[in-house]
Amino acid sequence: MLRDVRVLEISAAPTMLAGQILGDLGADVVTIEPPGGATGRRLEPFIDNIPGLDRSLTWQALNRNKRGITLRHDCADGRALLERLIERCDIVLEAASEDGSLPLEGLSLPSNVVHCATTAFSKSGPKAAYRAEDLVLMAASGAPALAGDADRPPVFFPVPQAMMEAGAEAAVAALAGLVARDRDGLGQTIDVSVRTAAMMSALSRAFAGFSGEKAVTRSSAVGSGLTGGRLAPSMYACADGHMMISVVFGAGFVATTRQIAKWAIDEGALGAEFAQADWLTTGRKASSDPAARASIDALVDAVSRLCLTKTKDELTAAARHYGFMAAPVMTMADIANSHQYRKRGLFATVEATDRRSIDVPARFIQFSNYRIDVRRPAPRLSEHTAELLIGELGLSTTEIQALFVHGII
Repeated sequence: MLRDVRVLEISAAPTMLAGQILGDLGADVVTIEPPGGATGRRLEPFIDNIPGLDRSLTWQALNRNKRGITLRHDCADGRALLERLIERCDIVLEAASEDGSLPLEGLSLPSNVVHCATTAFSKSGPKAAYRAEDLVLMAASGAPALAGDADRPPVFFPVPQAMMEAGAEAAVAALAGLVARDRDGLGQTIDVSVRTAAMMSALSRAFAGFSGEKAVTRSSAVGSGLTGGRLAPSMYACADGHMMISVVFGAGFVATTRQIAKWAIDEGALGAEFAQADWLTTGRKASSDPAARASIDALVDAVSRLCLTKTKDELTAAARHYGFMAAPVMTMADIANSHQYRKRGLFATVEATDRRSIDVPARFIQFSNYRIDVRRPAPRLSEHTAELLIGELGLSTTEIQALFVHGII
């Protein structure tokens, strides 16, 4: 799909997914690291929980289909080589460091290069100097404000979500730049804000207060309906984890609540007197009518007790049988062992360090007319340095040795 496109990635946490997406689509992606290894190599988890530059599973998962070289770009010789590599590229990906500076700052790029720079917030503004850490960026996105119980601290994501969101947006932006270049032959510089990208996790709810719309709070986001001060939760503990079940009292979804009640009655957890309950009216009266509030409390208690006795698979089967909305909360182990994902070929086995075979995500999307394959595993440190500098830039082995001795590669 992008077989004629060359991408140069200055490796950083937000660039990894962007480069991988472009590589998955067929582009020749070269990722550049400092001689001591990129930040991504130090991201958990590690193979066998043992840290090492070639043992990061995050690196393995986000750097497939790339070639990798080491190169210092903060010295004259390294800068000169970097300029020569950029001349051969269509897209350049980079991200700001903790102090807000960009690796390619001050470098004159060819006019036909699509340059995508990822910054924590933006290059200017009141938060331009904030630390580019996932905790700070996700807090600024507004997403944690929607997750967790109202009487407890916000719940943050277990993975570096802001980094992922920014990488995906950077790939889209770079592709848009290529489309524009096809029209006029000119490249452009694109600034991707990690914070703005991370706001997608909050479904842009951070804008609600400025648009005149009522801002969403954790109380309204976590609960499916209000029962006079008590929430009908959407999350329930079950025998092997947690299950999301939508107990809703609004006009558009109350039919599913009737099916939840039928399930609870058939299981003996809810009294038969609720078989003909008008849950729409009950929901509307909950804040002022003690009887209505008691009915909803009884339903919530019944669902809570039932879930504790059943596994996620059993609850999923019940939801299918009775026709109500429910979904298992999947752990990383659940995802890895999912029969559906395995059957759809969403994992590939690659050889990592120490000749270990590990499973990595095989593709981010599945097309009907294009197949994404793992053409090569994530590069080992400096794996393709000599290949690129000798084969493409014409350096001699003596020059390669000199660059190594002086710590440039």
